[in-house]
Amino acid sequence: MTDASDMAGEPATAADLLADAALEIAGTEGWRSVTLAGAAARAGIDPLTARRTLRCKAGLLAAISARVDAGMLAALDEDATDPAIPVRDRLFEALMARLDVVSANRAAFVSILDGLPRDLGTALASLPSLGRSMARTLDAVGERTWPPFGPLKVKGLALVWLATLRVWHRDDSPDMAVTMKALDGYLARAEEMANTFIPGARVVNGPADAPEAV
Repeated sequence: MTDASDMAGEPATAADLLADAALEIAGTEGWRSVTLAGAAARAGIDPLTARRTLRCKAGLLAAISARVDAGMLAALDEDATDPAIPVRDRLFEALMARLDVVSANRAAFVSILDGLPRDLGTALASLPSLGRSMARTLDAVGERTWPPFGPLKVKGLALVWLATLRVWHRDDSPDMAVTMKALDGYLARAEEMANTFIPGARVVNGPADAPEAV
């Protein structure tokens, strides 16, 4: 498993250590077995410190999402924000970078995807962290996320990401070819919808202040 300090290239925080411990438990025992107390024990962190840091199981999931964000950001280069490259291509690279992170710990993330439908409280409480992760992804490729159109982009990208994860979950191809094809298709549909409903969204290669499609 990836060391907590490796993903972002910085010293591990308590949240990092708890997230990595939770992923270890999820990968070997299943998401249902993951608890904040169990993650704290595995990470060697005082339970009170763990609760102050993440508060609950949804906090663990948010910390795991933040670890994926960090891995994505570490993998992207300056081309990710190059306005000469269509935003759809930039988002494809960013989401594939996210998939590379989850694929490196596939058993744990498959367990999470399998377990969340039966853990709706945690899933619903984690929706804000999903939004933050999608906003970070858009920011990483130079897409603005403030109103009026930013929140729509965040929601649209979240739908693309969740749909892609469902394909990834059952993709047994050695190079994620099935997932890549699905992701490209989902982004194409999102771009088409943005071009339809967001004024000016067809200017996907224009100036930095022009609205761009998701």
